Amino acid sequence: MKSLGKRFRTLKTIQFLLQRLLLFVLVGGGVLLLWEIPYYEGNALSHENQVLQLGNDLPPYEIKTFLNHIATRLPSYREEFKQAEENTGISWVLLAAMSYQESKWNRHAISPTGVRGLMMLTRSTAADMGIQNRLDPKKSIAGGARYLSHLYKRLPHVPNGLERMRLALASYNVGLGHVKDAQLLGQRLGKNPNRWNDLKDVLPLLAKKKYYKDLPHRYARGWEPVQYVTRIREYRKILDQVVEKEAKSQQVEI
Repeated sequence: MKSLGKRFRTLKTIQFLLQRLLLFVLVGGGVLLLWEIPYYEGNALSHENQVLQLGNDLPPYEIKTFLNHIATRLPSYREEFKQAEENTGISWVLLAAMSYQESKWNRHAISPTGVRGLMMLTRSTAADMGIQNRLDPKKSIAGGARYLSHLYKRLPHVPNGLERMRLALASYNVGLGHVKDAQLLGQRLGKNPNRWNDLKDVLPLLAKKKYYKDLPHRYARGWEPVQYVTRIREYRKILDQVVEKEAKSQQVEI
């Protein structure tokens, strides 16, 4: 009986040690996994991607996709964006970032609401800009740039050029009438109607009846232009870095 009891205690001891060992392995494995995840995610992008990710609010997978499209899609339209800059004075990088937000540089892009092309022009806007074929990349870029320039000029009361362009971009997305409604509402709420950081807090209120009911253009999905302008700014930051890097590389080659 003593031998049997001793054997039982030995088995219990072994079982206890095995349980402890298993627990140690599981905990150690978990810690190692947590340690490796950031390392893996950091190395899943190239060194260039990691540099471009700094200071950018887009998720890493979107940055990686955008960088891929810069290399594979943008070259087909780059000269058209540069020509649009010459014609309107608007930075081609800004126009390209805006176009990417609109269509991901897909010349055949069509939305459920009927806007189409690289710059996602509505039928009426295309007609106003003299564009017959919205799927023609050259005409779409030229028309979208002219329309953005037109909106910019219709905001002469905004003294700061940068703020004015942000309001023009928001108008491209939601309509100039709704942006002016937001400015009017912003004044009522004690906000600066010519400052984007103030207006981006006001625009979402256009979706609430208590705010839009007595505004000229009534309801609007005001959160959309806020997201729109924010994403264009992020895309532009990345594209600016890519262009700057290309320029430095060419200087070295020369």
